[in-house]
Amino acid sequence: MVPPMNRQATEQGILVAAIDAIHREVGLQLEIVECEAKAGDKHISAIIQVPGARVCLAAEVKKWTAHASLGAVINHINQIAEPGCGMLVADYVNPKMGEELKKAGIQFIDAVGNAYINQRPTYVYMKGNKPAPEAQAKYRAKTGRAFHPAGMKVVLAFLRDRELINARYRNIAEKAQVALGAVGPVIKDLIAQGLVLQGTVLQGMKKNQRQLADFDRLLDKWVEVYPHKLKEKYKIGTFTTDDPDWWKAINPEKFNALWGGEVAAYKYTTYLTPKNAAVYINKADMAKFLRAARLRKPGPYEHPEVQVDLIEPFWDITPVNEEKKDLAPPIITYADLLETADPRNLDTANRIREKYID
Repeated sequence: MVPPMNRQATEQGILVAAIDAIHREVGLQLEIVECEAKAGDKHISAIIQVPGARVCLAAEVKKWTAHASLGAVINHINQIAEPGCGMLVADYVNPKMGEELKKAGIQFIDAVGNAYINQRPTYVYMKGNKPAPEAQAKYRAKTGRAFHPAGMKVVLAFLRDRELINARYRNIAEKAQVALGAVGPVIKDLIAQGLVLQGTVLQGMKKNQRQLADFDRLLDKWVEVYPHKLKEKYKIGTFTTDDPDWWKAINPEKFNALWGGEVAAYKYTTYLTPKNAAVYINKADMAKFLRAARLRKPGPYEHPEVQVDLIEPFWDITPVNEEKKDLAPPIITYADLLETADPRNLDTANRIREKYID
């Protein structure tokens, strides 16, 4: 488990190492104006001043960034900073991530000297520096049970039903579709991370009563690790088609399936024109679905225009809303959109969050 103070110490170490690295590489001395700041109800890891620049940068410090959803990171930084005033501080930003961050207008520095800063009169863009294995291990803190696959299923259940946190462990396990023995360690880990509060430390709460301490922070953390820690585990495969409108003739209910990703986003908001799709479906129903939708596996050197991911559902798919019974829950759709890092999807994701999640 990673208690809050250990988390802050790890982030502080990454911040200091990144500032030292850019000073070593190009002689630029960045100044830490403030740590652990706030922008409304949003947490900011640090406020950083670039010498000679008119504005300060709102920085988000992340460890093990390669295992995070880059779209979720970009979206979070856009929420805490004005355009052009956000920065990612990381243990390591690989070249592909650096290009995506630069394209999105997100400045960054890392602990090995890679950087993108665009603040007049200063412009820096460096990539290609690689971390030594021992340097990576320095910042790779152990993760607790809450953000391993079974734990993430429990957290998802809490995010979908905030009252579930006080249910019996057996009821939580049934709702999250995990083993009973997984629930206790997940709750203990969430308490240790300051994401769940227990009655013994809260005045006005009954003994052992629990509540989510910060719904938004828990949601942000969940969607950030969702693609690598959970979705990938249940992914069946990626398919394609030459017909961009293929999904319009498909009723997913005939295949015990649910729309996720861009198709679900369109149906939730009517704001986004779908291009790619995520379909949550059991393997037993996959063959029928592929035939009906006329989907195929892409060729080995093909870069398809349309990408359709099939994923096994990992939650209780009993419909909550009869009008939306063919759609994955809003939180899943939100996470699917953030994963893409596509600006049009990030905008739609925030509309879904505002209307269906917050």
